[in-house]
This record gives sequence, C-alpha cells and structure tokens, in this order.
Amino acid sequence: MRIGFQVWGSNVGWDDLMAAAGAIEASGLDSCFANDHFVPVVGTSDGVDRDAAGPIFEAMATVAGWAAHTSRVRLGCLVAGAGYRNPGLLARQVVALDHASGGRMALGIGAGWHERDHAMYGWDLPPIGERLDRLEEQARALRGLLDGEHVTMDGRWVRFDDAVLDPPPVQARLPLLIGGSGEKRTLRIVARYADAWNGEGDAATFGRKSAVLDAHCGAAGRDPAAIQRTAGLPPPCIRPTRQAALADLAATLRRHGWSAADAVAAASVAPCAGTVDDAVAALAAYAAAGAAEVFFDWPAPFDPETLAALAGPVRERLG
Repeated sequence: MRIGFQVWGSNVGWDDLMAAAGAIEASGLDSCFANDHFVPVVGTSDGVDRDAAGPIFEAMATVAGWAAHTSRVRLGCLVAGAGYRNPGLLARQVVALDHASGGRMALGIGAGWHERDHAMYGWDLPPIGERLDRLEEQARALRGLLDGEHVTMDGRWVRFDDAVLDPPPVQARLPLLIGGSGEKRTLRIVARYADAWNGEGDAATFGRKSAVLDAHCGAAGRDPAAIQRTAGLPPPCIRPTRQAALADLAATLRRHGWSAADAVAAASVAPCAGTVDDAVAALAAYAAAGAAEVFFDWPAPFDPETLAALAGPVRERLG
C-alpha cells in the first residue's frame, strides 16, 4: 500500500508548508497533495463551520512550490473544485507543473461542496445534481485533452473551441483522479473517465463503493483494474498509547479552529489515531477493501513522530 498526504495549507507559514513536502519525500512515503479551499475547513458536530476564517495558501501555487522542493513524490490537488477551476486553465496549469516536476503530477477534480469557498469570491454553488452535471462535462473535456485530442465542446458548463494541450504532459498518460463517493452519478463518471478514484468512509463502506465502481466499469466497457482505488483518511497520530495519540490529535485540530468537544470527537473516530498496532490494523483493512493508496489529511504543526512511524514500523508490517 502506498501512503500519501493531503497537506492542509491553512494556519501554516510558507516555509513550513514547503518543508512538509520535503519531509514526506525524505521519509520514503509516496505522495503530497494540496487541499483546494479558500477558507480553513473546520468540523462541527453537525457538519462544517460555515463561518470559519483564517490564513490558507492557494492550492496550485502550493503544488508549484512543492515541485521545486521535491524530486520524487507524486504531486497534485485533492481535489480541484469544479465550481472555481476552469478546466482548460486547470489542465494547462497541471501540464506546466508536470514539466516542472519531471512528470510527477496527477490532475484531481471533484464536484465541489464547501459553500464558503464559492460564496466569498462570487462563484455559484448549484444543487448537487447540477454540480454533478458540471463535473461530468469537465471530466469528459479533460479526458480528451489529456488523451491528446483537439476538443470542441458546447456544453452548459464547458465551452471549448479546438482546445489542445501543447506542449503535452511529460507523462505518457497523466492520471485523472476524481474524488467523491456518490454511487449513482459520481462513480459512474469515475468509471467513464478517471484513472484513479478517491473515496471516503470506513473500510467496509469503501469496499462496498469500490464494488459499485466495478459494476459501473462493466457497464462502461472498462476494465475495473484500470482505475486505481485510493482512500482519503482523517489525520493520523501515532503514539505509544492511544490516549496520548487522541490528546495530541485533538490539540492539533483545536489549533485549526475546532471546538474542544468537536476536536475530541473527531480524534476518537480517526482510524489511525492510536498506536502502531492500531494504524497497521486500520490500513490493512483498507488494503483488503481494495485501496492501493491512502491520503491522510495532514494539518500543521506537521508531526514528525507520526511520519516516522508510518514510514517505518507501519509500512514494514504492511509489507
């Protein structure tokens, strides 16, 4: 199993954000993705704090910085919001970063969900059905561009006039990753257009949705093995005791604006907040459910003890 990170760009200085990617690479782990938000994401007992505010760096510029600070790890955005990322410009940015990184980029997209991300800069957040329509148009357009086609579209959301990627990516097939777990629409879009899927939920839920994706692949005439399965997981915290891990993770979440009660609640259900044994058991369950890679949320201050445990005993025992 590969182990990667969705590094939060919130409540952190630029130098520390760049150093986080360097530490991930030096550890021997596998990937470093940015989170595409314009305000910090703060969890509450009933969802997300819609009024959360605070410093956060823009995702694509962050990835550009990481391209200059690393030489091996896979890079990307997990995932770019369809509501505020023009697909043509996004594809051009990712191709430029593929050249800058020596062929290490993935292009990740999702339907978008955070109301404040859209509202503060004047982007519409339509109902979920329309957001999925938009995601499907973008995925179809991006698939054509990444496949080297000249793309002309006159859709509701995407309008291209003989669009092409020139220069093309460094990679022969720059992967298109789609995030989201909706079984009727999102996974069908993944089956038609994606090289990788990023899902969420516990291991049993992940495995069930992966089976749904298999069925959509069959209907689309694609080999299910052509789509890499990845799981997005809450922040890890590995300590000699589970009690110490929960306390330290809750303290980190509080630093990012979570209430004491919400931070404790979130830490208590994080599958890799505990001992090395706890993390190995949790990751083995995701591997058994079909996950080839996990992406951990990674909030500042970045935790060297957990990074060392993941890169050392956890990975060794996972094989």
